[in-house]
Amino acid sequence: MKIREAIKISIKQFKQANIGTYGNDAMNLLKTVLKKDEIFILTNPNYKLSDEQEKHLYTLLKKRLMLYPMAYITGKKEFYGLEFLVNEHVLIPRPETEIVVEETIKIAKTINAENIIDIGTGSGCIAITVSNILNKKVLASDISKSALYVAKLNRDRHKAKVDFILSNGIDWIRKKVDIIVSNPPYVSKKDYLNLSKDVKYEPKEALISEDGGLSFIKYLIEHSKSLTKYLILEFGYNQSPLIRSQNYLLKILKDLSGIDRVAVFKFF
Repeated sequence: MKIREAIKISIKQFKQANIGTYGNDAMNLLKTVLKKDEIFILTNPNYKLSDEQEKHLYTLLKKRLMLYPMAYITGKKEFYGLEFLVNEHVLIPRPETEIVVEETIKIAKTINAENIIDIGTGSGCIAITVSNILNKKVLASDISKSALYVAKLNRDRHKAKVDFILSNGIDWIRKKVDIIVSNPPYVSKKDYLNLSKDVKYEPKEALISEDGGLSFIKYLIEHSKSLTKYLILEFGYNQSPLIRSQNYLLKILKDLSGIDRVAVFKFF
């Protein structure tokens, strides 16, 4: 099979499965299988895949047709201009979380923040991006050992000044810091049932909490009061009433769809 045939077959099957990103997906499959860039693939349509490569392509094609996330197939995802390693142990970084990073950087520069903590770091995308842009040390925590393993790989990959701790919540913080940032689980069990199939391949513990994250959000706000100047928090599409009812709310930022997505609290 030649490259041109591989692309044609992949696109045809993706279209039949109503996968709207069929062109990008076909290209990414070939880049993964051949370990070549897009320029090589586009300029070498007659390049012949080996039997092993062809078999690998069909394996990945079958996975994607089952709506397995492309980021997990390629093992990477771009976030804020950086490429992060990802697998099924961490959430796939999303554009709305870049709002969290932007706001953290803005506030950190304004107050010349020296102590920043990221709660529930997952792949480490927030902590690592913030650390690299500010050239500051960031402390990040997660309840999952497997997630922290991925985060450490990303830290080393980007040579970031980030330390990690295995922990749940913020009770482990012993002294006041400048900023606490978090993208906590905020999907309810009911809403999870209605999520698209590709999202359900992602780690449940990073998506779902018992009451849709309401208790944990309240916990973060309440316990942050004595620990930090600012709390920057990503939250769910239906949690705006809760957020707006809390004291110390400084502002709410909307995502690209115009939905309330990130809250900033100022305590002292």
